[in-house]
Amino acid sequence: MPVVIKYVVERDGIEKMTFTSKTEADAYDKLLDTADALYEVLDSSELAGDHAQKEALSMYLAENKETLLEALGAKRKVTPKSKTKSKKPQANGNTTLPLEDLVIEPDEDALYDEDENSDSFEDTESYIESDAA
Repeated sequence: MPVVIKYVVERDGIEKMTFTSKTEADAYDKLLDTADALYEVLDSSELAGDHAQKEALSMYLAENKETLLEALGAKRKVTPKSKTKSKKPQANGNTTLPLEDLVIEPDEDALYDEDENSDSFEDTESYIESDAA
């Protein structure tokens, strides 16, 4: 027989919702806390009407908290990133370019002239077959 763990969100002795995940239950509990706080604001205003209307409005506002915060100017709007937008280097010198846009250029200081005495791959006289792996 399988064991099923259930997380129950309860308010004022009334079971509101049942979840199988603690994370989901905590998120819903936090949503209800936000709705309760918004209900208090609406209740003090006397503009929203009766209890049911205030409760429905506070729950709606709590569910759309991100949009509400953006509208109030408390949070910056999240805009989708455009692929045609040019990326600028950051102040610390790091670039934010995607890898396909990066260009690797040779370091001019690292270039050098080969000496006649330097080993090269073209020198086959000193190659011994026993040296091969």
